[in-house]
Amino acid sequence: MDKKSWHNEIDFHCSFGLWPFKKSLDITPAGFLYCGELFPLKTITRLRWGVDQRRGGPFPKMRYLATFGTETREFTIKTKQKDFYEHLTQRFWRAVGKRLMAEMLDGLRKGKDYRFGDFSVSDNGLTVTQRGLFKGSQSEFYEWKRLKWGIVNGNLVFTPAEVTDKLLTSASFLWVDNTHILSVALALLQKQTKLERLSSIAD
Repeated sequence: MDKKSWHNEIDFHCSFGLWPFKKSLDITPAGFLYCGELFPLKTITRLRWGVDQRRGGPFPKMRYLATFGTETREFTIKTKQKDFYEHLTQRFWRAVGKRLMAEMLDGLRKGKDYRFGDFSVSDNGLTVTQRGLFKGSQSEFYEWKRLKWGIVNGNLVFTPAEVTDKLLTSASFLWVDNTHILSVALALLQKQTKLERLSSIAD
């Protein structure tokens, strides 16, 4: 893909909120320009998005949230407009998500682990940490071939391969950083003949 077509894929300009609290976001190859402050693409290390549904009255209140962050700061855009949210998150993925997935796969190949809430991911599988009130924390490792995974109610959910109605662990797309990145990688892994190394999807 040439630079011009990639520029067109990620280019995004929007303003949101009500005066005098109106905010703006521009996404370009230079980075995310949020309310006049530029964050180069390489400095963005976290993405997450999802639907925040709250009960109140006869109808649930739905808001679409999209968050990006650096190592030390994060910013959330909230909207009730589904089309705007979908366009925005597509740009999030194209501008930053693909790079974050490539970096994660490279790190996994080199032996690095990545934490998502109550579990951590290595190249060969997933380690679940369970915390008990009296027993402290206990960890158990599962190879990818011993697991099943899918999306349920806005969460990336894992079960044992042989007992698919038993929940092992999960991560919220809305509240746990980079869960979307992991979900895309796992979807690609499912297409592989052997479920051995997550980084094999980049081989």
